[in-house]
Amino acid sequence: MRVLSRESAERNNKLKARAMQYSDFEYIFIITYARSGSTLLQSLINSADGVQIRGENNNALFHLFLSCAGLRETSSRGRWGQQSQPDEPWYGAGEVDPEAFAQKVLNSFVEDVLKPAEGKRTIGFKEIRHTPYFMGSDQFSNYMSFLETTFPNARIVFNSRTAQDVANSAWLKQEDPKKIIGWVNECDRRFANYAETSDRAILMRYDDYVKEHDRLEELFSFLGLPFDRDKVEEIFDKPLTHAKKL
Repeated sequence: MRVLSRESAERNNKLKARAMQYSDFEYIFIITYARSGSTLLQSLINSADGVQIRGENNNALFHLFLSCAGLRETSSRGRWGQQSQPDEPWYGAGEVDPEAFAQKVLNSFVEDVLKPAEGKRTIGFKEIRHTPYFMGSDQFSNYMSFLETTFPNARIVFNSRTAQDVANSAWLKQEDPKKIIGWVNECDRRFANYAETSDRAILMRYDDYVKEHDRLEELFSFLGLPFDRDKVEEIFDKPLTHAKKL
């Protein structure tokens, strides 16, 4: 039997990875803001077998969402105006294929950003950049809809925390507390409004589940994951390393 060299095996593995499709997986997205306890929540969900929830990616997927939406509008403008001549402002726009673009960039996002490990079938990430500074209210709701409708069996977990506690947490204590409380309240409003209209979104409060760990059983049930109380308690007992005080 022919044995592949290490280089050949690595090359074959890369070729297999290139065939990865974003539609091959199920998804969990933790949507929140800074100092909300989301890294703890990320760790808790990652305790389930077959799950890999990555950390923040600087809102990369949101920017891909904007690109996909922009190209759909570009394609529409091209078809509507018959922009087929080189002296027309949207020349070639009608030939843009936004769906093909979306398929390729989303496959690449999964392959090159989320990088699912072997055996992980439910993947996703947590992101904190959903304040008015990063996106408007309409952009937020449209982006959430995009996550739900684009990614197979997507589940959205909104994570919130008492605004004053956020303002008193770690480096945010150096900021104007009124500003912090303002964007926390706005995010919480967005989260609650969207969760009310969607059966794929759930609203979790850090203040509740850190006091009553059994509150997480509802979350795991919503996500279709087994709730292992021993694993959950083990994670609560482990201190986080990214900040001395949450």
